[in-house]
Amino acid sequence: MKTKTVFGIALLVLCLATSCANKDTSIYIYDDFKTIHPNFKLTSKAVDDGELLDAYKCEEKVDDVENSIPLSWSNVPEGTKSLAVVMYHYPHKEDTSEINSYLLLWGINPSVSEIAYKMANNPNWYMGPNKDGTAISYTSPCSRGPGKHEYTIALFALSETPKLPKANTLDVDLNTFMKAIPEDIVIDRTTLNFIASN
Repeated sequence: MKTKTVFGIALLVLCLATSCANKDTSIYIYDDFKTIHPNFKLTSKAVDDGELLDAYKCEEKVDDVENSIPLSWSNVPEGTKSLAVVMYHYPHKEDTSEINSYLLLWGINPSVSEIAYKMANNPNWYMGPNKDGTAISYTSPCSRGPGKHEYTIALFALSETPKLPKANTLDVDLNTFMKAIPEDIVIDRTTLNFIASN
């Protein structure tokens, strides 16, 4: 049975740029997705009681590369052929037309159950660019604005490996990434939501 008939969600169409008129910037985000397998869980020792620990904020950049957040997960659904991870944030809470990407990973073998701190860039899977598109890297939350900022890390269990380059590349931005995981290959999605406060 296709995932579409399982969860029947409407895709949320977003625009990554201030103007969409001259380029294809529509993106599909599964914000309304309800995890199908309740035991499919994503966690991080960097998050305590829904808040990112200070030690993992504003990681030092070395050659434009930052240490990545530690992640672990359990109970990958049966039939999963590939895992993918995306981390994102809406810089303006009430405006989902703008979205920032902090981590893009694909081609992760379903036997993998964790990514250690600093180890998101691993030869066993593929990684996309940092938030600014300048390096193959994770970007740590480091907002200078006041208040609390919400972030989402989503782990996708897929029935096939996304049709993306089998290499680390700056060319796979969030738009390209999400288009490569249409709903009919999504077996399940679990999320870790957290706050980074200043």
